[in-house]
Parts: sequence; structure tokens; C-alpha cells
Amino acid sequence: MRRLALVLALAAAGCPTAGDDDDSVPAEPCDAYAAPCTYVDADDGDLLDVVNSLTDGTTVLLSAGTFAMDNEVTINGVSGISLIGAGMDETTLDFSGMTVQGNGVFAVGDDFLIQDLTVTDSPKDGIRVEDSAGVTMRRVRATWALGPSSSNGAYGLYPVRVSDVLIEDSEATNASDAGIYVGQCVNAIVRNNLAARNVAGIEIENTQYADVYGNTAEDNTGGLVVFDLPGNPIVGHDVYIHDNTIRANNRANFAPGGTVARVPAGTGTFAMASRRVEIANNTYENNDTGDIAILSGLVVESDESAWAHAEEDLVGDPGVLTYDTDGDGNVTNFRTHDIWIHDNSHSGSGTNPDTSDIEVREFGFLLAVLFGSTPVDNVIYDGIGESAFDPDSAAGNSNDNHICVATSEESFINVDAANLAAVPQLEDTYRPPPPFTPFDCDSLTGGAIQLPSMD
Repeated sequence: MRRLALVLALAAAGCPTAGDDDDSVPAEPCDAYAAPCTYVDADDGDLLDVVNSLTDGTTVLLSAGTFAMDNEVTINGVSGISLIGAGMDETTLDFSGMTVQGNGVFAVGDDFLIQDLTVTDSPKDGIRVEDSAGVTMRRVRATWALGPSSSNGAYGLYPVRVSDVLIEDSEATNASDAGIYVGQCVNAIVRNNLAARNVAGIEIENTQYADVYGNTAEDNTGGLVVFDLPGNPIVGHDVYIHDNTIRANNRANFAPGGTVARVPAGTGTFAMASRRVEIANNTYENNDTGDIAILSGLVVESDESAWAHAEEDLVGDPGVLTYDTDGDGNVTNFRTHDIWIHDNSHSGSGTNPDTSDIEVREFGFLLAVLFGSTPVDNVIYDGIGESAFDPDSAAGNSNDNHICVATSEESFINVDAANLAAVPQLEDTYRPPPPFTPFDCDSLTGGAIQLPSMD
């Protein structure tokens, strides 16, 4: 099977792609590729007919121009398919004329590559890939021409239940849920992308072994978030979020529903129901509600039994992690633990927490009440699950969840959310000066983050 590593190796070796300005590329586009290969012209080709008759290993080359689509581009039951346009600004699949609910491009098949094109105005998700191994999305864009709107599709770039996925040098804008979503995946690299004007810019959900770096998340409701939800069979862990720019994510929440409808505008990053997550060397700027929040999954689902899974039903592997269990021996994943935050830069954030809908987005309202005119601290911890709390003494605080905030340039607060008064006061929180004892640890239980291992 041709795996993702082979795809990357071919790219590194300079294998030509449609749209390269190189005299060595033959006049006939498919001459640059091994058979089978099909070239589709935007003016006179029928892309749907082509994808409905694909065989394993086919490369489909698309000309420059706009393909007016009236139905979903579905690639299913075949492997090793490459769908390649002439460039992100040259080839557009336009689904604005589609009258049925569907995605733009929907693929189920191993070793799938989509590259150098734009998908616009799909009724549902822009590019969705499910139940596949070895998926590359490179230099692709998913967007909606209407701008940010609750009537737009939910997700821009959407690999779900996928292993060995790479998303790079791509863009996602105006999605009503998440621009770039990696969900229920094992081994993911998300790098050098732009996510803007979405509800959530980049979302890593119930995913194991993810390396997320070099991205820009700006002008979303929430910038770059990592969390688990109940009921999903993958317990997320080993997520490395580093060297990203997360700025001005203050767009009013326009989600029609779902978990992200609860995200306050002005959120930089949150880790929720997460474990073995490292957040390092990121640049945070001008996120009005706050830069980094560490939250228990019980914030969104208070029934612990909803988070229970029989261990034999789980997908993936725990790595060095020891799973939490309940009294019946089921695995649970609501607890947030082993989070290491260090060496991030912060400026201009936390000055205007979102109070737009206090019944839906109560966290923003809580911060507004708690801090008043004082800027919100860079790192906010809800403290849920800690066995000891004292607003005045480091020795009176536990760190049972192993939350590490190891950089003196960042500010930190434990709000003890489970025991907040009706009208919370800053003096009732634990808001220590550096080094934030007992939260001044500088490593994860079990050792360093395990990065994605691509076959």
C-alpha cells in the first residue's frame, strides 16, 4: 500500500504537479504522471463521470478554471486516488448550484491526495475524508462566498476517523463550525495553514498523536482548540501545539448549534477533556476573552457516565498513558490532566470577555464578572478535580491533574470553578506570582509528547 510517507517523499523529490511553471513538464498534463491518469478540462469535462468510474491508483488532473458542480464529488471504494488542480487560486470546484445537502469533495479510500484547488459553497462540509489511512490535503482551500454565516457548511477541511493524515499550506474560511477539523484520528500533522473567519479555526478532537505547528488562526470565534467529547471511541492524547500564531479571534459566534456554539468570542486556545497536551512557543495576541483555558469535560457534560467506554470498544492505543476508569472498569475521558504550557508570548488579550449570551457561553460571562476591568490572566485553569484549594497558600493547593505552567512571562489563575460563589471575587481564586507553585512543573507524566509516526 502506498502510505503517506511515500506521498511526502515524492513531493520532496520534486515530482511535478499540474500548474508547475516548468519547461520540463510535458504539454499533455498526464504525461507527467504514471498511468492511470485522467485530465479534466473545466470547459468541457465532466468531473462527476470521471470520479464515478475510478480505478485504484488513478490521478485526476483538473485544469485551471471553475467547475460548476451540481452534486457532491464522491470518491469511494478505491484507493491511491490523487485529485490535483492547477493551483489553489486557479482551480475552483463551485457547489453554489447544488440543490441537495451534500459535501463538496467526499472521499473514503486509503492513500488519498487532494491538492492545488479550492472548494467553495458546499451545502455541508468542504472536503471530507472518512475511514481512510494515508490522507494528504495540500494547498487546498475551503470557503463560502457569503462570508461568516450560520447557513454555511459546518467544516472546511474535515478528516474524521482517519489515520496518517497531513494537512499543510491550506486555508479554511467562513465555516459555521470548524475551518480545519481533525477528529477521531490517529497520527496527524497540521502545519502552515490559515484558518480565518470560522467559529473554531483549528480543532483537534478525540485525536491521538497530533503535531500542530506553523499555523495562523485569526478572526475566528476561537482560534486553536483541542478537546474530547463523550461517546467517541478514541481517547485523545499526545497533542503538540507549538509555533502557531493565534490572534484577534474575536468574531461573534455564528454556529447554528453544537459544542462550538458555547465558545465565547475572543478565545485563543482551550484544552478540554484532554491529556498529554503541550502548548508551547505560540504567539497569542488580542484575543478579547483570553488566551489559554484548561477545562474539565464536565463543563460540557456533567454526567460522568456519559464519558464511559468499555475498553474493548476503544480505537487507537494509550501509548504511555494510563486510562482513567470508573468503578465498573470502564474507561472515562472527562478529566483534563497532564497539560504543559510554556514559552508562549502574550499581548493585548483578556481585556473584553464575551458576555453575548450568558446562558450558552457562561464562561465568558464568568470571566467578565470575575476580572472586571482587570485583564484576564494568560492561563486560566478551572481547577475541577483538584483535592485541595487555598486562595492564599501554595501549600494548600493540590496539582492532582498535573497541570504545568512553567514560564514566568505568563500569568496563571486557578478559579476553583466547582466552588465558585454566586458572585465570584478575584480574592477567592488562587492567582499566584511566578513560579505558580504547585503548578510549576516542567514535564509530562510518562515523558515527552510522542509525535505522529507515519508508516
